[in-house]
Amino acid sequence: MKFRAAAIATAAFALGAVGGCMTVPDRHPLTGTEWRLTAIDTSGSTTTLTPALQARHTIAFADGGEVQVQLDCNRGRSTWTAGQPGNGAGAISFGPVASTRMLCPQPSFGDQLASGLAGAQRYTATLDGRQLVIETPELRFTFAAAE
Repeated sequence: MKFRAAAIATAAFALGAVGGCMTVPDRHPLTGTEWRLTAIDTSGSTTTLTPALQARHTIAFADGGEVQVQLDCNRGRSTWTAGQPGNGAGAISFGPVASTRMLCPQPSFGDQLASGLAGAQRYTATLDGRQLVIETPELRFTFAAAE
């Protein structure tokens, strides 16, 4: 009987120790990150943005499910939710983007980014944290980590 009680106590201690080491993330890995738009893929064609255009098309994931976007010469805000990534990928969705409405010089991809985010379904982030891809049924936005 003493052996059985000792075995149960040891097992309970081991489970407690393992449970004590486990942590549940309270923040999504995208929270606090900022990205520059580097490319847009549409139906077999890819548009690659120059470094100057990349700086004018950005997305930043803030605490509380807010996202801030630089849409060329316009600024926007929205909300976002995303599942915890499995192998760097997961589901993502954005609310409607509210933005300023200035007429930006061409080429500009701000309108395409704002409307495309509303249809986002999936994201993939590289393990090194250097690239983020957000996919919609029609578009694929590729971002690089902002420096």
